[in-house]
Amino acid sequence: VDKSGQSCLEGGGTTVLESHGWVYGPGGQGVFEDPELGIVLYYHYVDARIGFSDGEKQFGVNRLDFSSGWPCLL
Repeated sequence: VDKSGQSCLEGGGTTVLESHGWVYGPGGQGVFEDPELGIVLYYHYVDARIGFSDGEKQFGVNRLDFSSGWPCLL
C-alpha cells in the first residue's frame, strides 16, 4: 500500500525521490543500513549542471527517516 493506504496494484503509489533542482532522473535505487549513517537510500542521477552522457552520471546517498511512519529523505 502507499502512504494513504491505497493498494499499489490499484493505482496507488507514493513518491520518495524525484527530480528536483539540478538532480535529474534519479533511479536504480536501493536501501541499506550504514554503520555510521543508519538506513540510507542510494541511487544514480544526472547532475544537470555537469551533463547527461553516461560517463557523467552521479551516485547519491541520502539518509532515510521513518519517524512519520513513512520513509522520507533527509
